[in-house]
Amino acid sequence: MNIGMHLSGCSWSLAGRSVSRTGAGRAEADFSWSSARRSASPSPLEFSSWWQPLAYFTLTILAMFVLAQLFFGVGAAIFLFARGVSDSAVILALEAIVRPFPNIPTHDAWMLVLGMLILAVNLPLCIWSAHMGTQRTVYMWRRLRGQPMKPETATKPIFNFLIVMAISIITGVVAAVAFSYA
Repeated sequence: MNIGMHLSGCSWSLAGRSVSRTGAGRAEADFSWSSARRSASPSPLEFSSWWQPLAYFTLTILAMFVLAQLFFGVGAAIFLFARGVSDSAVILALEAIVRPFPNIPTHDAWMLVLGMLILAVNLPLCIWSAHMGTQRTVYMWRRLRGQPMKPETATKPIFNFLIVMAISIITGVVAAVAFSYA
């Protein structure tokens, strides 16, 4: 049960560490950086419309749940690695925003709020969503092998996923409001 969660978390932290080690200038030439940019949406700090944060917060959770079920759970590690590489760019952008600490402009303060919502709320929800997708695929794998399973085992990840989606939509609305002020 927890192996998929640990593998997903290790994959995300390995991705962030590998990009931070390569440096911001050389990161674009790195294979992991280029593959993450191909599989990720535009940087959350580059949104141009008020509705984009809401779509980002909702669709990243949904995509992670679905993609975690690829290759019987291995997809979770692959796509969380890409997410970690993408999040390292958000962390570097937030560092640039916070650098002139006492004199942060209002626009940058709202972008800081948006970035913190991404890292503090959306990222844990993505990891949890990947874990639930992995649970679901382990259930399917056991059913395909003919092992008897309790019926509530199949519905638990779906129920929890609906809770995660509700939290994500609420956070997306808050992020859209914060973005509209930026």
